[in-house]
Amino acid sequence: MIRNRAFGWVCALMFAIVATSAVVPDAKAETPVKGGTVVYLSSKIPSLNPLHSAYEVGLVTSQIFASLVRMDENNEIAPYLAESWKISDDGKTYTFNLAKNAKFHDGSPVTSEDLAFSFDIIQKHHRFGKQMFGPIESYEYPDANTLIMHLSKPHGPLLLAATTPRQLPILSKKVYGQAEDFMKQDAHKNPVGSGPFKVGDRKTDEYVSIVRNEDHFVEGLPYLDKIIYQNVQDKTAKRIGLRQNQFQLARTDSVMRFSDIKEFSKLEHLSLEEYKGIAGGAIVLEFNNRKEPLNNKLVRQAIAFAINRGQISDVLHGGFTKASRSPLPATNVFFNDRLQGYPFDVDKANALLDEAGYPKKDDGTRFELNLIFIAPPFMPDFNTLPSEFIAASLKKIGVKVKLEPLQGFAGWAKRSAAWDFDMSINWPGDKTDPAIGVSRLYVCDNIKNQAYTNTSGYCNKKVDEIFVQAAAEADTEKRRQLYAEVQDILLEEMPMLWLFDTPSLFFAHKDLFFPSYGTAENWDVMYWKKAQN
Repeated sequence: MIRNRAFGWVCALMFAIVATSAVVPDAKAETPVKGGTVVYLSSKIPSLNPLHSAYEVGLVTSQIFASLVRMDENNEIAPYLAESWKISDDGKTYTFNLAKNAKFHDGSPVTSEDLAFSFDIIQKHHRFGKQMFGPIESYEYPDANTLIMHLSKPHGPLLLAATTPRQLPILSKKVYGQAEDFMKQDAHKNPVGSGPFKVGDRKTDEYVSIVRNEDHFVEGLPYLDKIIYQNVQDKTAKRIGLRQNQFQLARTDSVMRFSDIKEFSKLEHLSLEEYKGIAGGAIVLEFNNRKEPLNNKLVRQAIAFAINRGQISDVLHGGFTKASRSPLPATNVFFNDRLQGYPFDVDKANALLDEAGYPKKDDGTRFELNLIFIAPPFMPDFNTLPSEFIAASLKKIGVKVKLEPLQGFAGWAKRSAAWDFDMSINWPGDKTDPAIGVSRLYVCDNIKNQAYTNTSGYCNKKVDEIFVQAAAEADTEKRRQLYAEVQDILLEEMPMLWLFDTPSLFFAHKDLFFPSYGTAENWDVMYWKKAQN
């Protein structure tokens, strides 16, 4: 139901005028306590550049920088820095009216020129910039708080892309417009945003703290005084700290295996929170479509039939993941609910390999494939465990798998970018809209020597055409039909096998309200339900 409400709202929005000021979310059953501190169990924060790709960097900068609009507790697009907006009937002109009391942390006002500057920076430097905001052509500035934006064509993903500072941080042109190379400028050492928190004290490699912005443009927010992102690398220290309430918030996958979640759920002071937004991700088995035998569709289909995805989710992961059913995670607003993915069928897999011209040899094998993945200690439930399961499964149909664990993300990314693999465990997020996070994996012009692009080498002009049409389509129901068509084609072609949808699970203190909706990063509305000692 959450997904459908958000979907319907976006559809109604495309030709509507929104005229609601940014407000504090509806009160909960309890009265939020004003003040207090939360310690988040973090990994290292390597930068405070809002366009840095590291997950933990985004958690910090999403509080320092404001987004244009945001997702509310009903997973609907709501006013924020833009307190109202209008979209023309042809979907090619957007008019944004900015909150008149919005200021950057240095006291200067947030203006329409700052907003245009931000769109331009994102287009140029964000890894998804063109997918999110590529059709933007020009701007008009009727006054300091109004931006009129002209597009070359309608662009469905624009507003969804603007709901998070990870994708559209509103930047000060005065602060960030002085250096030629945005990604390397000194301003990132002491970032100036207009978000609910400012940078506090920090110690390299140990912690970063942020403190309340007393002059935030949304009255009454943030609730908390301070958030500390504490970097802890030692796994034992993480678990002890969580048990002893040294950390009041943590992502489960940074602390423990799925097999440990039930044990920690028994702790009286902790509550397990599941992300309930509309963005998602999946672990996929990516095939190198350039190389034999994986350039044969029948071989790729055979591998899909040979792997019991339900057993990975239900048994190995204890039910905390869900077997993928489509190229889109089931949380995505354009997911086709009728799809179930390939059933587990070893006989069908063997028959397809025979048909493809790869009979079993005398030793029972057909051919050998390598499989690259990130080695422990990085998320073994998402990397090592499924890799070992895949190798055991494919052995039963005569496919020998050589497991190649690689050291850290950098090691995996290097091999992936070089296209030096047969199969690869990959973890691409959908970035809410398929035009941003899904199409990049399949369109021909995104075959690049860069991780998280179309490193599989898959190319189908019909698929390209559908993704282009869907991105430019203003009517949401027509977009739904186009994405249903492309899901069917990709399931038939099987350029990669979608293994399981990945959840975002957090342990939070039971007395802490954690906003698990939207992007799960609206931490200005996080609060203590009762005063802490």
